[in-house]
Amino acid sequence: MALQSIRAWLTVMLCFVHINAVPITPTCGLQRRLMDQSHSLLESMGGRFPVECLDHYVKITLPSSAFNTSEATDNAGAEKMAYETLKLIDTLFANDSMPTSWNNLEDFQSLIYRQIEESRCIMSKTQSSLNDFQDRNTALKTFFDKIANILKEKESSICAWEVVRQQILSTLRFILQSSDYLL
Repeated sequence: MALQSIRAWLTVMLCFVHINAVPITPTCGLQRRLMDQSHSLLESMGGRFPVECLDHYVKITLPSSAFNTSEATDNAGAEKMAYETLKLIDTLFANDSMPTSWNNLEDFQSLIYRQIEESRCIMSKTQSSLNDFQDRNTALKTFFDKIANILKEKESSICAWEVVRQQILSTLRFILQSSDYLL
């Protein structure tokens, strides 16, 4: 009886070792949950848009065409643009002159950085053409340059940062609502 118990135990252990020895390949892609958390943190960071900043509000139109998908291979292009968006957000928020009144700022920055680090593999995905990527990327960088110019023109004032926060919120919301590539 003891021999049968030992055999049963060894069989279970061998199965366990075999199952755990199979390498698990992580899926390459941006996670909807993390993107949603980024949006929520940024939204709660400063509350509603301050009334005293209404005169400073500038709406910059997101180049939604950079995220368009018309065929399955274009999903890779749109996903790359979402990834590039995170990198541009990271660069924008690396500025030292952000409002000290914003709560959760470090959590937001860490979450953006985490998504960038965990999703580097996206850039190795193939898409329809290199020109397509360059056109999309140019449109996206132009959009972020306009956002950065708001900070320069307004000397990184609290109102300028609030405008930037609203633009980034709108961008993250667009990605969340229009993407079928988020995991």
